[in-house]
Amino acid sequence: MTAEAPEITIEHETAEGFAIVRPSGKLDTLSAKTFETYLKELVADRCGALLIDMSKVDYVTSFGLRSLLIVAKLMAPSGEQLVLFEVNPSVVEVLKISGFLKILKVVGSEADAKAAAGK
Repeated sequence: MTAEAPEITIEHETAEGFAIVRPSGKLDTLSAKTFETYLKELVADRCGALLIDMSKVDYVTSFGLRSLLIVAKLMAPSGEQLVLFEVNPSVVEVLKISGFLKILKVVGSEADAKAAAGK
């Protein structure tokens, strides 16, 4: 499955127990709803943990943060994890300033993300 919005392209691949989501572009006012809907569809399909490769996301606004938070809360009852990995330093700074580093799991690599999600 692939989705596109004016500022972002999203792809994913699934394996047993998780999906690796690969957004590319900006996670801002224009693209956050597309991103959120895409992730919600994966959760509804019971994909398992969501591992989000943030290496090609160079900009995140409060709308993008809100989308991540909504999906993480949606996943909480199932016990599945939402894990961000390979996050751009400027995006890490946004996560840090907003307090989201305390809310979301953020790790360095795809292997670390799988380990953090218990996969």
